[in-house]
Amino acid sequence: MGSSASEATLGALENLPNVEWINIYYQFHLLQDEDDNKFVDCAIAANADYIVIHDKDFRPLSRISFPEVNVVDTDSFQKILNG
Repeated sequence: MGSSASEATLGALENLPNVEWINIYYQFHLLQDEDDNKFVDCAIAANADYIVIHDKDFRPLSRISFPEVNVVDTDSFQKILNG
């Protein structure tokens, strides 16, 4: 039941109008934790404005000038959204 539920959930997500499939062609390896790097690589490939997260492991991204990846916490992101 676990894999069929996962497949059904992914299938539903893929068909939402506000979901975009992003192909990652290059892995930058900017963080020490390889599990975190997939999110950074996706943000770069998607040309995302921000990664919204509270994980301190993403802090080194603030010292990297290229590729630029802006990391903010939820409070900061809410302030950005509210202008």
